[in-house]
Amino acid sequence: MAGATPSPSSALSDDESPENAPTGEAEDIEGATPDPQKPSPIPADTPEARLEQRIRDVEAAAQGADAGTSLAKAITALVMEATKDLESEAPASSAKERTDATTDDPHTAEDTQAPAHEKSTWTVNGFSVWGLAFWAALFAALQLAQWVVIALSRDYHDAISRKASLLTGLEPEDEEFPPRVRLNVVWLRKKMKRRWRSFLLLMVGVPALVVITLPFMCASRLVFTALFTAWGAWWWVVFTAAKSARAWEPSAGPTRPPWFLRVWTVLTTRVPGLRWGALQRYGASWGRRTEEVFAPISSTERHPWVFAGLAVVRFMGSFPPMKFFVRPLIPVASAHLLDEDVAAARKALAAGANASPPEAEVPRPADVW
Repeated sequence: MAGATPSPSSALSDDESPENAPTGEAEDIEGATPDPQKPSPIPADTPEARLEQRIRDVEAAAQGADAGTSLAKAITALVMEATKDLESEAPASSAKERTDATTDDPHTAEDTQAPAHEKSTWTVNGFSVWGLAFWAALFAALQLAQWVVIALSRDYHDAISRKASLLTGLEPEDEEFPPRVRLNVVWLRKKMKRRWRSFLLLMVGVPALVVITLPFMCASRLVFTALFTAWGAWWWVVFTAAKSARAWEPSAGPTRPPWFLRVWTVLTTRVPGLRWGALQRYGASWGRRTEEVFAPISSTERHPWVFAGLAVVRFMGSFPPMKFFVRPLIPVASAHLLDEDVAAARKALAAGANASPPEAEVPRPADVW
């Protein structure tokens, strides 16, 4: 019929031309085009979003806003996330090449399990190796910074030691001087010489430890490790006592050799199988090498447990930043212990002779024991 109304389908087909496109659809098409002036939001599952979340966790833990996460855990999680992003950049650059090369190859079970294997390589019982490396690097950096600060502020530590001696009724070992920030090259050279001497004194006894551990056969490595640890700990105690200048004062009479030289002399002169001339000559050389430290060794031998306790305090205070506070007090504590040793020697002499000798004739404690 000529006057019939056109059907909706025919009307819709006539309006499908670009000229007759509805205004709403055109607006939708224009809205789909991204605005170059505004950055598109980052999805929550992208590496950038996870890294930003880790940074916010660190800020919250530092401000105390998040009571459930500690600052250490937040820093470790941030480092792991940043490291994971660095590792994922290199494989992502060649992802297209790997896709083209493996398009026709079927996936195997080994390919599916590869990521889990790589993850288990760096994680043991839920503990990340990357976290351990981070804390080790942080500790090394703190130790280096601590050493630099102490090297520059050594004069102030000496001044603190002097004031602590005066406050505790002890005669100071150093003269009064104005402290200042500087790098004392003379002290630094002396420090390096003392470190080298400590290393030689530690290593000169290693041949004796090897000879002692030979009879243990299969367990010799374990026995050597235990003996070497004890040997190093004993020298740590000796040099803790030697922090005071009083420990280096020569005695009025002869000082007997240390306990390890006496034991070695007995082994190489009385025990069958060890009475060799080479071992005896080694013992003589060992004695000449350690003769310069006989004075602090004799003080340590008389009161081993007292100085061992001071050595434990020194070891616990060597970690940053505790060393800044503990280091100036160790020489003062050692000097007090050595003064008590001298007082005990005077009492022993007075008890033996029923009279105190003149002050100038009082010998050192090494002549009493």
